[in-house]
Amino acid sequence: MEFLVEDTNAKRRRFLTAIMPSMIKQLGLTNSRKAVLVRVAHECEGMGVTIPLDALDSYVVVVKPAKLFTVGVTLAHEMVHVRQLAKGILKLVNGKTHWRGKRVSAKVKYLNQPWELDAFAKQEIVFRRSVV
Repeated sequence: MEFLVEDTNAKRRRFLTAIMPSMIKQLGLTNSRKAVLVRVAHECEGMGVTIPLDALDSYVVVVKPAKLFTVGVTLAHEMVHVRQLAKGILKLVNGKTHWRGKRVSAKVKYLNQPWELDAFAKQEIVFRRSVV
């Protein structure tokens, strides 16, 4: 999997660029033909968002600027979503969300969404293994 990190803060850009290969490897994405653009910017709700760009065979991950630890954990969380999408575990079909082949109601609260539970369960482990 190819990636590019965009950030106006050089220190944070170097840090994120350094930990991305480990995250990609841990999440089993090394041989993926898809690409990821990681953008550190204020333009997302919450701390981060993952946007699949199917027509371009890629993903855009946007994380809010913060301290290195917070940005790193947020990036790990969003990379779990990249894995979910890349492996077909999480799918967006006609505006509807499917998890492991089953449609999930839009009424399910954020912290009860199965893809969020999975990402929150893995984010810190993926991050900490990336900085060792």
